[in-house]
Amino acid sequence: KRLGFSYKQTSKVPVPLDAPSFVSQRAAYFRRIDDLRASGAHIYWHDETWVNVGEEKRSIWLDEANVGRIRKGDGKGKRLAISAMINEEGFHKDSVDIFTCAVDHNMNSKHFLEWISRSASQLRQKHSKDERIALIIDNATWHNVLTVESSPPKRAWPKAKLHQWLKDHDIPFDQRMKNSELRDIAFSHVPRKEYLTNIAASEFDVEIIRLPIKHCCFNPIELCWAQLKGHVRRHNTSFRLSDIQRLSNEYIDSLSDCSQYIEHAKKAEDVFKLGDNFVEETIDPELVDEDEEEEDPFWINSNDEEDS
Repeated sequence: KRLGFSYKQTSKVPVPLDAPSFVSQRAAYFRRIDDLRASGAHIYWHDETWVNVGEEKRSIWLDEANVGRIRKGDGKGKRLAISAMINEEGFHKDSVDIFTCAVDHNMNSKHFLEWISRSASQLRQKHSKDERIALIIDNATWHNVLTVESSPPKRAWPKAKLHQWLKDHDIPFDQRMKNSELRDIAFSHVPRKEYLTNIAASEFDVEIIRLPIKHCCFNPIELCWAQLKGHVRRHNTSFRLSDIQRLSNEYIDSLSDCSQYIEHAKKAEDVFKLGDNFVEETIDPELVDEDEEEEDPFWINSNDEEDS
């Protein structure tokens, strides 16, 4: 502190999205979603959000004594978890899942897998068996749980676990090898990822598409959540969990058109497409590899010595 520094959380630190990994993820996502749209597929966007019992308006009127706030405490209190998906017609109401968060009942892979299986079944019942259905999700940890067979080894594993992993995957190795050697072999044979979520949805012929990491702007349901929380804050006067759920359901039931939110997400896609194409077609060809341009000093010195 004496040097002028302050200790702050890093959750809001901007992350540059021009790294090759992000560009690659965007390209794959654009290719898949463009294909879905061209084929006339039914596309749904999923996400989870949390609504606190202490939600209140961001700005309120106060008198001269700075009095006027309804809620006395500053804590957010208990909260509800909401898992839902939308398309152009609004929320898919049959699949909306609202529950109270607790230590033993929060969003996790088990809860989400049950939801995805139930919701994929409902989507297939809604549409004919020949129609293409896709569900777009983000990269939350509970969305990306791998099957046992495709789970990669861990770097901190002891030798016995590395031996077992290699045996389970029929990969030959020498018992005398050190841990570093075993890890090299294991990581060179990591199987292709198989997600439990994809397997559950595929039983009903529903495709799972993952958003690029840190690109929630491509998900139109984020705008729905903002409106839902605004509705709750405007009308939350009792600060009871039952009223929070009632207000959440009110907004979900009232939303019958999400086309403007989907168009907003498309505009965000177009911005990134334009930027990525510009870099690839205009910037990249002009880049010069410094290693190719610079001569190796060793050879320069060697030639000078020979000439002398």
